Amino acid sequence: MNNQLFLTVFWMLASCGMPVSSLYQDKAISVISAEKTEWTGGRSGVKGIMYTVKFKKNNNSIVTVKTLRAEGNTIPFSQDNAGNTIIVRGNLQYKNEDETKMADQVPAGKSDEIPVSPKKNPKDNWIEYNVQGSQTLHRINISKFIAVDFSGESAP
Repeated sequence: MNNQLFLTVFWMLASCGMPVSSLYQDKAISVISAEKTEWTGGRSGVKGIMYTVKFKKNNNSIVTVKTLRAEGNTIPFSQDNAGNTIIVRGNLQYKNEDETKMADQVPAGKSDEIPVSPKKNPKDNWIEYNVQGSQTLHRINISKFIAVDFSGESAP
């Protein structure tokens, strides 16, 4: 089975509440979905990526996410708990210096293409968490962040 088909089947099963591969689940939580949305700010050159990861708690313990690592970057995040679902949202903001330069500051022959994001390693995706009453950190891998189109107005 090729890798893309495997990922498609994985996300279909995960979204239906079916058992998830042990690589993407642990005793306390299972990955339901991992999405990323690229956004552009109101100022020239200000961009970012919003990462949203949903987990299902496998028991009634209280889980606290300590670290979110997305595409090789450690991301500041917030955590929301709703029943047996944990939602972690993180935002990576960056500035594209090439976009803020004036036309006379750009070297001749330079491509008009804008670099996408500050990715280091697109396969370096994971979270670390602990369960209430334990100091032990657990790590669970996230296979891939699925790109989702932005469905709103850009920032002023």
